[in-house]
Amino acid sequence: MPGPACRYTMSILFRLLKEQRGLWRAGLPLLLVAVVYGPIQLALPLVERYLIDDVLLARKMTLLVPAVLGYGALWCLLEILFASMNLLNGYLTERISMYLRQLVFDHCQSLCFTYINRDHSSRLMALFSSDVPQVAGFFNGAVVTSVISLTTLLVGVIIIARINWQFGLVVLLIIPLAGVVLSAGTRPLKRASRRVQDKAEKLTQHLQELLSGLREVAAFGQERTQRNRFSSALNEALGLRMRLARLDSSITAGKGSLSMIISMVILGIGGYFVVRGKATLGTLVAMRSLYYVMYGPALNIFGVITRGQTALASIDRIDEFLQERPQVTEPSGAIAKERVAGVIAFEDVRFSYTPEREVLHEISFVAARGETIALVGPSGAGKTTITSLIGRFYDPAAGRITLDGIDLRDLSLKTLRDNISMVFQNTFLFDLSIRDNIAFGKPDATSAEIVAAARASNAWEFIEQLPEGLDTRVGERGVRLSEGQKQRLGIARALLRNAPILILDEPTSALDARSEQLLQSALGNIMRGRTTFVIAHRLATILRADRILVVDDGRIVEQGSHSELIRAPGLYRELYEMQFYGRQPEKDEMKTMEARR
Repeated sequence: MPGPACRYTMSILFRLLKEQRGLWRAGLPLLLVAVVYGPIQLALPLVERYLIDDVLLARKMTLLVPAVLGYGALWCLLEILFASMNLLNGYLTERISMYLRQLVFDHCQSLCFTYINRDHSSRLMALFSSDVPQVAGFFNGAVVTSVISLTTLLVGVIIIARINWQFGLVVLLIIPLAGVVLSAGTRPLKRASRRVQDKAEKLTQHLQELLSGLREVAAFGQERTQRNRFSSALNEALGLRMRLARLDSSITAGKGSLSMIISMVILGIGGYFVVRGKATLGTLVAMRSLYYVMYGPALNIFGVITRGQTALASIDRIDEFLQERPQVTEPSGAIAKERVAGVIAFEDVRFSYTPEREVLHEISFVAARGETIALVGPSGAGKTTITSLIGRFYDPAAGRITLDGIDLRDLSLKTLRDNISMVFQNTFLFDLSIRDNIAFGKPDATSAEIVAAARASNAWEFIEQLPEGLDTRVGERGVRLSEGQKQRLGIARALLRNAPILILDEPTSALDARSEQLLQSALGNIMRGRTTFVIAHRLATILRADRILVVDDGRIVEQGSHSELIRAPGLYRELYEMQFYGRQPEKDEMKTMEARR
């Protein structure tokens, strides 16, 4: 009975053929060429036999040129067929790789952020760059190799039986025996290949961390330590690869030695048949050639098993990933709405990233349409988790969150995400132009809309000074821009999206005092009429909030307006006094707040 990995392999293959119907246009010609290729190979020994027995030994010079030309024509035809197979095989391999990469990518996007945070990104990169090509090559190569090999063996048996069944019986007994002997040495390959691939993933992870942290390495003078650490990982990976190479070399050497021994046996037995008059010299040469033509396909059958041992390691890794079930799912009858009012309600919400520790405890509040809710509190209190639940990056463990009275779990993810704009604490920029990064949430935005968003976020002043303006590429993760500039582009991106719900996670954390001051009025205009959630450690940025929720250790310990909270002893007042210690902020700030109201 086939194992789980085998069944999974076949399920992917059948799913691939069903969904990618265009593969049949290349697959059917490839199979046809593969079916023809084997018998034509077997025709060459027959021409050799004819050339020796009926032309050379019979001394028929008139037949020599046609026989040689026929032999050459068969060779040319084989080369044409071989080139065609390579072309079609390459196309199918790339199509299968493309399908598998898309399958892995789609599943990656469906997984919740708990998985993404738990596993290192290098594991995903290894799936794309190493495991997928390995599996794609095996799928395609195994099918083509099996068709060619089985056709060649079947036709070869018929030819051998017709030429000389006694001599042919010896040859046919030797071929499977050779395959069994060689296959016995391939069992350790899967285990060794899996270790090599796992180590390569860890090496990629380590290299990625080192390249990302070069500044920290230099700042703390850890160049030698990190070099030694990386060198040690390289040596370990080298040891595993060399073990795999030794296994492969041993099998290759075994093939050569076995081939020589079998060739000696065939020559010895065949010579006996020739001397005793039971076979011609041409038959001996043809049998030896037929053996070599059939020996390759016989080994290829076992080679498919050998390569399968290596590919199964990659199949297992892809299977492990695809078996990860997303925690955030969309029901079949999910509610879809084009626009929402923006009323958010938390009802006794509990949440934990891991079963051992609950992060949020019975969170309950209602954000009315157009209301600005500020979330303040110590680091790690659960503020960002609350906003992540609103975006449904995670689902609560208990309780529920509703949007306009609809449980978020009953709402389509597209409806929810289309109605939310977010500015994260650390804005991620793609290695595209500034224009493309601002328009990321609204790809069809006009240039006028993009410029307006850039001006409103106070980003235009540095954009217009760049030589290429909006068409300036920002580099990987926006490396060519300062943190403040990246943050302003993130705000512009959210403003352009123009959604009824706005989430700002420390929107001014990377801005200097001047930029922050200029941005406050822009944010005030944008937040008006939208349900807004603002996370802020700098309390000066949330004085205009309609309501402030003070979060501590996963609980809402206080709530109210700034004027209400500042008058009562509590955590908010402590945080406020710590930030503004040494001056008299309350009078001035209260006047500003009241004037803006």
